[in-house]
Order: sequence, then C-alpha cells, then structure tokens
Amino acid sequence: MGTKNYKSVFILRVYKFDQCEKPAYRIDKEEIERNGYAKPGFGIFESENGIYLTLAEAEKNIKKLAKDKDVYSFLVEEKPLGGIFYTCDALSRRRYLKNGKLWQKCEVSGIRYFNGKNVDLGDTGFYGRDPKTIPFKEGDIVEVASRDFVQLAIVWNLPPSIEYMKPIWERHRIRGKKFSQIHPDDSDDAYTIVYYDVHKDGEIGYGHSHPAVVNVLPPALPVPRKIAAELRRRLKMLQDECEQYVKEHGEDLPF
Repeated sequence: MGTKNYKSVFILRVYKFDQCEKPAYRIDKEEIERNGYAKPGFGIFESENGIYLTLAEAEKNIKKLAKDKDVYSFLVEEKPLGGIFYTCDALSRRRYLKNGKLWQKCEVSGIRYFNGKNVDLGDTGFYGRDPKTIPFKEGDIVEVASRDFVQLAIVWNLPPSIEYMKPIWERHRIRGKKFSQIHPDDSDDAYTIVYYDVHKDGEIGYGHSHPAVVNVLPPALPVPRKIAAELRRRLKMLQDECEQYVKEHGEDLPF
C-alpha cells in the first residue's frame, strides 16, 4: 500500500433515459440502418456532473437528484487532484441505482500514470471479490451500462473470488518485481457476459465481453421473452464451443 500523497475529488455523473423515446429494450431499426447492426437495449445520456471534495457530499446530492423520474443511474468516480492522468482512470468507482441506493463499488486504484510518471497511487492490486458482494449468478440476465447506451446481456462467469485470486497472487510474488506492472488490477474486477446483435441482413451475431462490476446492473424494465430466450440460446452456444475447444486442445479458450 503506497503512501497517499495526493488529494481526491469525487465526480458525480448523472445518467438519464433518452428523452426522445419511451424506455424499453428494443432492437433499433434506425441503428441497424446507420451501423449495419444493433444490440437489444435503450439509449441514455450523461445529463449533469458535480464535483465534490468528499464522497458524503456527492451522496447527499444523489439523494436529492434521485427524485427525478427520468434518472437511470448515478456514477461517482474518485480522481486525484492537481495532476495529469489518463482520462479513463479513477481511484475508485461507485454505481448508484435510480433510487439513489449504492449498487456496487470498486475501490481498486486504476491510476498508474500521474504527472508524467509511472506510479501506483494507493494499492492497485485486485485480490478478488467477496462472494457476498456479487448479486448475480451465472445465467442471470443483466444490463451493461456505457455512457450512452444500456444493453441487455447474460452472465457467463462471475468476477474472480478471493479464493480464486490467491494462487495467482502467489505466482506473482514468486516471479518478483520484474512483473510488477502486470499484476491483477481493476480491469480484472469484471464479469464475463454474452451478448448478441442483429445485422442488416437478419443474421444474428454474438460474442462475449468483460464489463466492470460497477457497470453491470439488474434490469430496470421488463425483459421481453424473445430477447431473454435469444440470450440464453447464445450463452449455451458459447458454452458448447468452449467445451468443444477444451476437448480438442486440452485447455480453456484463451480469454
């Protein structure tokens, strides 16, 4: 654990439902025309920001803003003050549901570059999640939130547990300082999810990704049966592909 030699600010990001359409999970036909494909979900937008010196101040304002029926969710990112760092990095992240309730938090520092130097601000290591902090199970249908879109997906694998990470950290310690820049960090605090998309020619593509725990939320709206069935079908297909790969190569898929 490094010595804290910086000050933090807390940036509150307020996300709202796209006001141009009624919130619902849909395959957007206009999106298909523009991009050639579309995923089931709905649009959101970042409507407001607030900067606070303490987390308590940010949470106090979340309670006030949660009264707005158009709010989708809130995200609070802790950033170091008075320095230059990568835009996507944060010291901690917290997601709050539209009612203002804290949903998930990640307190693993992701700051490795600050004021032109390669440094770790705080402890940047990810040591696994307590299973009690994981609200989903494999096969659950979830929302994955980005800055302007919320897509429906299905959980394939849960975030690594503390027990799972112990031997990984042990191997890391044995290897020594040479590997200090590639230890498990906030990017490992993630689910593996399966998604699908509909293409212009009617074909359905599918794949997997690893969204951060704070960006995976419970469905905020009723999930259409057709979409739920397609997600379960695609999960089964990927699981079968994985099993077949293991049989042929004697090892797991390389992801």
